[in-house]
Amino acid sequence: MYKYFVVCAAIFGFISCSNDQQNVNIQRGLQKDTSMKASSVLFAAPQIIDSSHLVIYPLILEKTNSGIGFSSGYSSDRLSYWNLIFYNTENKSQHLLVENKKIVIYTIRNDQNSSESHRGFNSGINLFKDNIFYEAVSNDFNQNNYLENTDPTYLFISDKKGNNFRQLSPDNYHVLSWQIVMGTSKVIMEAQKDVNGDKKFDQNDPVIPLIVDISTGKMASEIFDENYLDSLKSNLTNTWKMNKK
Repeated sequence: MYKYFVVCAAIFGFISCSNDQQNVNIQRGLQKDTSMKASSVLFAAPQIIDSSHLVIYPLILEKTNSGIGFSSGYSSDRLSYWNLIFYNTENKSQHLLVENKKIVIYTIRNDQNSSESHRGFNSGINLFKDNIFYEAVSNDFNQNNYLENTDPTYLFISDKKGNNFRQLSPDNYHVLSWQIVMGTSKVIMEAQKDVNGDKKFDQNDPVIPLIVDISTGKMASEIFDENYLDSLKSNLTNTWKMNKK
């Protein structure tokens, strides 16, 4: 597994009266009051990309205090973001990661100190070198007018400058985990599909292996086709069936 950063530091900045609130949920607040307010713009701690001139400023959508952790003894916040600002400190330009699209970003992964370098694998492709990966929700799957963690989490990617943002995992597949195939441009995932149509992703839905080659510009697809899965079921039945005495 890859070590990664999750942008979830303390709120700082420009709207001190809003920062005093323990919990923030701008998405639900805007459902009640659609007027634009300066207090709706909350910043999380900035993240410098590879010690370079590029800085990410996450824009908080929701902040929930999760209480005091047993190991640390300190309270921590769970954050999600409605967008990210990519700011260039050299030319003072800035742009949003996503334009005119609702999205809830939960994690941002960009790690130059991946397990490849830790294990001495310095050759081959390192996808973290030029890209940033995001876990996010963008589809109101259960149609409750909110984007939240009960909707499918998709895997997205952009380049280091926050350009060419695109979805890697297919629609209506809820990504549970993912990892890069070391030294390649491929990413494998485990995802659930709502096969019973109850608009939930739970133990009643199968876990499906997916794979994508990001160099192709295509979305991920299922690794094993239906015919192969049928052969596995037949193999299981024939191998493990009870012998009559």
